[in-house]
This record gives sequence, structure tokens and C-alpha cells, in this order.
Amino acid sequence: MHRFPHLFEPYKINSVGLKNRITMAPLFTASAHKDGTVSSLTLEHYKEIAEGGVGMIVVANAIVDESGAVSKYSIRVDDDRFLPGLSRLADTIKKEGVAAVLQINHGGHFAQGRKTFSPSSVSLSDLNLGGLYKTALKSLDFQQQLAVLSEAIQQHPKRPKKMTEDDIKYIVSAYAQAALRAKKAGFDMVEIHGATGYLPVQFLSPRINNRKDQYGGNLENRMRFPLELVRAVKDAAGNDFPVGYRFLAEEWMDDGFHLDEAKNFAQRLSALHIAYLSVTGGTYESFSAPEVKEKSHELGYMVYLAGNIKEAVDVPVITTGRITDPQLAEEILRKKKADLIGLARPLFVDPKWPKKAYEGKEEDIVPCKNCGACFQLVVSDRPALCAQWGKAKLIGRKNMIKEVHNPRKKILIAMDGSENATMAAAYAADILANRTDVTITLFHIKTDESIKDESGIKEMMDIARSILIKAGIPEKSINIEIRQKKAGMGNDILNEIVEAGYGTVVVGRRGVSRANQLLFGSVSNKIVQNTKDCTVWVVE
Repeated sequence: MHRFPHLFEPYKINSVGLKNRITMAPLFTASAHKDGTVSSLTLEHYKEIAEGGVGMIVVANAIVDESGAVSKYSIRVDDDRFLPGLSRLADTIKKEGVAAVLQINHGGHFAQGRKTFSPSSVSLSDLNLGGLYKTALKSLDFQQQLAVLSEAIQQHPKRPKKMTEDDIKYIVSAYAQAALRAKKAGFDMVEIHGATGYLPVQFLSPRINNRKDQYGGNLENRMRFPLELVRAVKDAAGNDFPVGYRFLAEEWMDDGFHLDEAKNFAQRLSALHIAYLSVTGGTYESFSAPEVKEKSHELGYMVYLAGNIKEAVDVPVITTGRITDPQLAEEILRKKKADLIGLARPLFVDPKWPKKAYEGKEEDIVPCKNCGACFQLVVSDRPALCAQWGKAKLIGRKNMIKEVHNPRKKILIAMDGSENATMAAAYAADILANRTDVTITLFHIKTDESIKDESGIKEMMDIARSILIKAGIPEKSINIEIRQKKAGMGNDILNEIVEAGYGTVVVGRRGVSRANQLLFGSVSNKIVQNTKDCTVWVVE
């Protein structure tokens, strides 16, 4: 018999099978590109976790509407242009035999941007965030502190917009459409983020929600918005697509949302056949409170919340909160305090936690010291790193972060076989001469005509590559990609830009192919009109 029989017992959430009861709880790491697309850093992070033997991964904090972005580096799921990258992410997780879940979210009044939504007109100055910002800023030097504070002032309006009923319908619809995209991208499930103080919690909390209409006042009214969210998401995604919920059981604030109300809310979610409840406690306002900070150093400090919710519902319950060793996890499951174990930072520190536990090598697990270094980074809007990683891993991740922060150094040159395309490559070579910090991809989409002239296309690519090398671009920095046409040339190029995270695209205008078709007259216009956060060079 295995030493941890409960922990490594297979489990099912609706129709989705899990190879064990260890889940990666959502941990925001600020690893996406600024345009919301999945980056190589995002893929590497979740690939490593999946390879470590976990049963289910919840990808954190995918934004359902631009108004809800909580970071410059949040994954977005509010438009079909994000589907290619999301599909790659789902595939990366699932090919390791791990269930892939996308957490969808709207930050409410914590979101960044010129326009933010909230159930009530509550400004950040009215919230207890002093401790949070001190936590974020204490690791920075003076100039960095000024930069973070200046950006926060610019990005957050003095007072968010109090949501009208039309606004509420719009955001509910945005959640529903996001869930549908998650399904199309290949995720096994979706999780609504209803914790940490984000929009659903802002409606639930009597401290924040001071509305006088059907969405405010008593608990029944305050529950209305999140319950409408769940119904809309389930209706959009269909009965065959499980919908989980990241569940706040205790706000840990005076006059806030407390466990007695949370039990009632959990029962209502259970009646809607929610797939699971991932139980947590605290919000950005309470995390910095001395008593909460002290509590957070205790092993399994949120397990009692999960136990209370589990007694009230008949759906699977995930528990989390400083579960650092397999013995504690096994004990929680054995005593039926939860059905599944959620690990966030323990897996960030040591992705091989599950494999080491399964192999009886738990003494080799690198434990999370709860130092807060990763939290400080993401709160100050920088990608998370762990102080306990080895030197090689830290260097590798820091190099990936440079690519995320400087995507314009990743360049795509569209090659259609025309003279203009070769001129575009020559122009790029001239502009980028002797640059050793760029990565260039010569990108060709096969057409019926180019398939007949494969040798000509190869020669064209070799000429363009030679031009770049002669200009001083390192040979190892030049890639050639040839793809089959799928959605049409313009759309295929746009999809490649999003999926691979290019920051600069070079195209030739009015290039005429051997089939005498105008390929880049209209295509270049399409690319210019539909790219966001990406530079486009159009070469005449």
C-alpha cells in the first residue's frame, strides 16, 4: 500500500478524470505579454508544473474584459485572437495527462485602466491597502518605488464607475463568452474567480456593496450577481463542460463577508451543480493585517474553512493554504476535511513536489519558506520569481522575462515569394544591422502556387536569410517557418503574431505572386488594422 493512498487516488470532477488528488491552485505570476497573449514564459511555467506529476492545473487570472485587467501581464480571453495561444497552453498541460482549467476573472475596482467597474463607487483611497503597497514596495529601491506609485496613480481612476444594470449584463455576458472560448481552446474546465476581493466578492461584501437596488442590501441581493455569472457561464459552455468556483469563505475584515453567509452562498452554488468549490480566505485588504499575516504562517491555515464548507455542500471541495508536505495533505484527505488538495506556491518553489511524494522522496521536496518574494514581485506588476530556485533556473527565467518585456525584439518577416517580400527582408536587414539581441522568423504560408514551386520558395528563403546574416544578424537568431494555409493569408499571419508573441512584423505591399494575385496590398492593410501592441513595418 502506498504511503499516501488518499493523495494518489484517482478522482473525477464530473466527467474529467484526475490521476491524483493534487491540484495546482491558481497562482498569478504575471507572465503573459502586455497584449494579453500567452508567452514562452507562461508555457514554460505551466509545462514544468504539468511534468511534475500534478493531477489538475488551474491557469490563473484570465481576463474576461479589457476593463478587468489586474496587471499589465495578465492573460486575456476576451477576444478570439487569443485562442491560438490559449490552445497551445491547454495542449501543453494536457499532453502530460493533466486536467487543464482556465480561471476567468474581472478585477472590478482593483483593475488597471482608465475605465473600471465596481458594484459601488468606492475609490482605492477608501480601501485598506496601505499594508499591501508597503509589501510590494519594500523590496524596491527608491526610483523603482516612485515608478510603481506613479504608474498606479495613472492607471487607477480616482473612483470607479458604479455599474448600471446594463453594465452588469455586459460583464456577465463577457464571462460567458470567455468560458466558451476556454472550451474552444481545449481546456477541460473553467473556474470563475470569486475570491481575493475581485468583482464577485465586491458584490458579496456588505463593506463594499452599498447598492440600494436588487444587487445590494441583504445577502439574497448581494448573491445575485455571482449566481447570474454561474448560470450564464454554464448556459454558454454547455452541460458537458464543468464550471468550478474559486470560493471566498471569509473576508477576515470587520463588517465583511463571513463564514455564516459563505455557507449559504456555497449551498446556492451547489444547487446550480457547480463542479467544485476551491475554498480560500482573505482579500487584498486583509492580507496585510497583522493577525492575518501571523495566521498565514501556520501550516494548513485555511483548511478549517474548507471543512466548514464541505459540511454544507455535496460538491467536491478543494482546500489550500500552506499545505507544504505530503503527510499533512494525506491527513486532510483522510479526515475528509476536503476532497482535493490545492498547492500554489509549494509547486512554484518545487514543481516536482507530487513526483517526489509519490516516489517516497518527500525529504527532497524544496519547501516554500513563505518569504513573500514572489508576492512582492507580482503586486509591483513584475513577473514572479522564487528566491529558492537554483542559479541556472533563475537565469533562464530572467532571460524569458526580458523577452516578455521587450517583445519588439521578436520579429516576423512575411515572405510570399515575391520580389517585394525579399525587399522587406533587405529593409529589415538594413535597419537591424549588427543587432545581436533580436530573433527573426522568415514566415511563409503555403498557397496552391507556392506548393508547385517548393524549390523556388526555398531559394527565396535562403536568399533572405543570407541577406540578414551578411547584415550582422547572428545565424542562430534567424528561423524559417513554413505553414499550410488555414484561415487565409492575412488571418494566418495575425494568428501567428498572437500565438508566438511577435512585437514587430515586416510585410511588403503590393507584392504580386506568380499567380498574379495581390497578396500584400490587402494583407498588409489587414495586419495594420488588426494588430495591437505590435509594430508593423510595411515596405513599398
